[in-house]
Amino acid sequence: MSSVEDLLRTLLDMPGVTGIALVDAVTGLTYGEVGEETPDAEECSRLAVSVADRLHAAGARGGLESIVITGARHQVVLRACPRRGDPLLLTAALEREQANLALVLHRLGRHAEKAAG
Repeated sequence: MSSVEDLLRTLLDMPGVTGIALVDAVTGLTYGEVGEETPDAEECSRLAVSVADRLHAAGARGGLESIVITGARHQVVLRACPRRGDPLLLTAALEREQANLALVLHRLGRHAEKAAG
């Protein structure tokens, strides 16, 4: 098992998390995924690029950190992992009733550097 899969499995242990993936934020290439339900890599990368572009156009400073998409039963979290070259995204699919969104955001943030390294 690769170190990427090890990292993703530790994040999958959080309550309510149904899938985790590490994705190239520009191309949508998946570097690793674990779980039953992972967000669509290409859609996540397109969304991250679009949101980052719109933030820049609106005058926001700095890069994109995270995106949270909330539906009636599910949530998707995208966490940017800056690095040289194309940034990466840690993506997580959550069961809304079972997951602790604050914990997921915190843990993804803590692991973002490890994922990009």
